[in-house]
Amino acid sequence: MGVDYQPRVVRGRIEMWVPHKDKEIAFTYPFVGPDTYLNVGRKILESIREVPTGDYTASLLHAAFCNNSVREEPEFKDVRSIISNRRLLVFNKNLWTQEGVYVIQNTKVKGSIESLNVRDLEEKLKGGKEINKIRFSEDAKVRFAPKGSYGRGYITSEEFAKDGFIIASFNLEGAEKLGEVSTKFKNKPYLYSLNIEKGKSPELRFSTFGMGLNGDGLGVSGSDLVDCGDGFAFGVEISA
Repeated sequence: MGVDYQPRVVRGRIEMWVPHKDKEIAFTYPFVGPDTYLNVGRKILESIREVPTGDYTASLLHAAFCNNSVREEPEFKDVRSIISNRRLLVFNKNLWTQEGVYVIQNTKVKGSIESLNVRDLEEKLKGGKEINKIRFSEDAKVRFAPKGSYGRGYITSEEFAKDGFIIASFNLEGAEKLGEVSTKFKNKPYLYSLNIEKGKSPELRFSTFGMGLNGDGLGVSGSDLVDCGDGFAFGVEISA
């Protein structure tokens, strides 16, 4: 049986420790932002920390919204405040195509579509695994959700946790965590996705969270351009 990790705050150099898979990870505080997606990401990398991909972010939000032991800590309150009033950046790139969406963990903080080629992405997916029709590369850094596996607009929390784009973005465990997070809001969760019609070119977008996207519900956008300078994120440190 694995260790039962619990969320906690480490102050001095402030760190928000949260359970993640079979270990724990730390989000450094204060946040970076407000700024553009690229600027926030590059500042985090310059501080010798990792950027928060979808898998990591799901664990942070689950602790901030669903764990009573840290819910009233000021650092976790700030996480909820960003969700309520601004944009929390997720360092995933989403290449929307006529067949579906490729989700790429953007650990190097690249913003250009030029480096993304469907043929190359398909090569990376070979030899990987499939979960609920969602394909994962062996290193899980590239995922693909086919059309028909994901929705758009208001969906229930149960549908949200099983949505193909959400699973591709946050992994199966993260999708389940976010399904629980979405129940903490007054409205149903809202998903922003793109529909690329047959014959149209792929479009590159990025992922963000924010209630501002959806009134009083958890809003998740997979179609954000994030160049308006109002994004925030927390750097990540991985425990040994």
